[in-house]
Amino acid sequence: MSAPLRLAAALVAAAALAAGAASTLSVRVLDWMLPVPAGWTPQVPSSEMRLAQFTAGSKEGNADAAVFHFGLAGGGSVQANIDRWASQFLDDAGKPARPAVEKGTASGMPVTWVALDGRYARGVGTGPQGAGAANQSLRVAVLETPKGNLFFQLWGDRAAVARQEGPFRLMVQGLKRAP
Repeated sequence: MSAPLRLAAALVAAAALAAGAASTLSVRVLDWMLPVPAGWTPQVPSSEMRLAQFTAGSKEGNADAAVFHFGLAGGGSVQANIDRWASQFLDDAGKPARPAVEKGTASGMPVTWVALDGRYARGVGTGPQGAGAANQSLRVAVLETPKGNLFFQLWGDRAAVARQEGPFRLMVQGLKRAP
């Protein structure tokens, strides 16, 4: 999706939220419609790889979410991504974090759910950048679609991510083929 189209989609989504349509808002992601959880604010995607981007603030802290797509064969294998995400985390004891991984289906397609908690040094590429922030969480759903993998990510303060994990899962599971 081109930058002008992403901007237009974000502005339409923001207008719908302002009009009180948060619980019925959907955004298009490739050939699917993605339901936006109530209380999530659509943002203009900050890169070409992001199809959608959201923020979810609450009294527990801030969480951000994005949907990434790297093309039909791009983005690497599911396991390579799990290994990279794990390399960005230390657990509460300061040791390399072990991801919780769960396999399932969403909208009739294979999905891999990943959960990591601890000190997070979010980075692009092969590993962490900087010392990282404590008390962070990352939740990922890798949906294997005919158009290539979709990477749904939710990250931020541990308490905020915990509060948004249910809506995040419902969002991924609620993906429907676009008309």
